[in-house]
Amino acid sequence: MAVLVALVGGVVGYLFYHNAHTVSLLLGPQSSFELPVAALVLGALAIGAGLVLLGGLLRSSVTGVSSWRQQRRERRHGALLRVREQGRRYLWSGDFESATRALARYVARHPKDLDAVLELAHTYEARGELETARRVLELARGEVGSDPRLLHELGRLARKRGNAGAAIDWLQEAVQQHPDSPRLLAELAEALAAEGRFAEASDVAHRCLAAEREPSRREEARNRAIAMRYRAAQALEDPAASEQALRRLVTDAPDFVPAIVALAARARATNDLRTAERVLRDAIRRAPRGVLLERFFALHANAGQPERALPVLRDACSGNSLAAPRLMLARALVAAGKHPAAESELSALVKDTPAYRAEGVDIGPERDLVAGELALARGHDREAATLLGRAATGSHRPFVHACVRCEREYPEWRDQCACGAYGTIDWLTALAPLDRERQPRSTQAAML
Repeated sequence: MAVLVALVGGVVGYLFYHNAHTVSLLLGPQSSFELPVAALVLGALAIGAGLVLLGGLLRSSVTGVSSWRQQRRERRHGALLRVREQGRRYLWSGDFESATRALARYVARHPKDLDAVLELAHTYEARGELETARRVLELARGEVGSDPRLLHELGRLARKRGNAGAAIDWLQEAVQQHPDSPRLLAELAEALAAEGRFAEASDVAHRCLAAEREPSRREEARNRAIAMRYRAAQALEDPAASEQALRRLVTDAPDFVPAIVALAARARATNDLRTAERVLRDAIRRAPRGVLLERFFALHANAGQPERALPVLRDACSGNSLAAPRLMLARALVAAGKHPAAESELSALVKDTPAYRAEGVDIGPERDLVAGELALARGHDREAATLLGRAATGSHRPFVHACVRCEREYPEWRDQCACGAYGTIDWLTALAPLDRERQPRSTQAAML
């Protein structure tokens, strides 16, 4: 800078010393004044320097203001991000009211942040304000468009509100965008089933099974497809077509008990006892499930021929140590009047009880029930009263049914549990008090 000033001073001094001429500067038609050349050059330089300085000051001011505004925006954005994180912490900790306030404040400034919108909707849902949650999601749809996650949440929320029709519309729109999403297809199938559209639900459930690539979820997808196919067969108005659909289902899924029971019940309703017997007998030979044994014994007992059930029940008992088939065999022997054989079977169960207890099974209440029926058939009323009373006050009702999935108990068999699963209900043999702590009930039910 000093060099530049010295250079300029030298040029001006040179002009003053070697060129003292003046020049006229015209300011108007009749206005002018004369200046030395050196003064004119110096003035021009001063004006240029002033303009450069003024431009620099303006640029510096604009940069400073822009930087200040950017810093202010960043501070505000950082404050809002802290609000969002605080709302998430409230949500995770279960403080839904505080989470709602924090997330609503953030979403008001950032309506296109879909993650925050979904979290805000979850807080309203957790507080039971389902309609408000729906409005939040629909407003977000106007901001972010038809995002599959948003459509899925709208469908799930509609199902929770009991509006299966709206859920189907939302989920179908989501499936159009992601036709190979097993999760979307599974929820669409369930929504269609809730609306009673079982044929469509069956088609969607089979698409879900074909799209599922995760081995841990394929079995669940298979069970869903079979269940929807079963409901679709049951819903057919033509009895012949319905029966044919059930037969194909039993052929493709021979371990699906509800279809077997339904097929046998249809045959029994038309007095086709031979078909009902064959269907139940074949199923029992594959797996002696409790409801199959009950229906098979009842089929012959109601016909006045309980002894016809004995060969199949004996086959069900051979080669395994399951208590349930042996108890049903003893019951059939009592009904057939074969009292010594029934007593022998019950005595064998008593002898084997420690082994059953070691496996986590206590057959006391069920055995007492059958033994009481035997005593009653023999005319031993006092003994029967003692045994039946002991059975009634046992650890649970004898021959109760339970779901192996959710452990809900039922007095009789059902094709579907309240948890939504099909074919998971079977006889439950209660655990002894000491063994109950060692083994979950789902294991004991599986042992039958």
